[in-house]
Amino acid sequence: MLSVTAQYALRAFVYLAAQDRTQPVLAKEIARQTRVPLQYLSRVLNSAVRAGLLESSRGVGGGFRLTRPPNKIKLLDVLSPYDDVLDRSRCPFGQPRCNDDHPCGFHDHWKPIAVAYRQMLENTTLDAIGLEGLGDSNTGAR
Repeated sequence: MLSVTAQYALRAFVYLAAQDRTQPVLAKEIARQTRVPLQYLSRVLNSAVRAGLLESSRGVGGGFRLTRPPNKIKLLDVLSPYDDVLDRSRCPFGQPRCNDDHPCGFHDHWKPIAVAYRQMLENTTLDAIGLEGLGDSNTGAR
């Protein structure tokens, strides 16, 4: 359901959420711990800085950190810069007038899924996911 870029962003944010917020984390460390190619990750992280979700600093002691506490960052915030996640609520057949008043044949099946997906993104914060979402090989939390 998510683009590769959005998946990589989610991995990076979950990892950063588990770190000490007072210390920036190097992109190289994030890439290693999340199994995301460094060059790809660098673009993802820089987009997050431009979106105001991360702050970055260069040089010795530099790296990336969240701009807000993990319990204040919704999954919708994290994914929106990389993927039109709310597009999932549109008609899968591309019908411009598909709605409750003019449903396509799939509308009644798709609507509960789309509504639940949107609610999950709007209500789930980074701290609710935890580092376990990254899998067994990622135990690098500080």
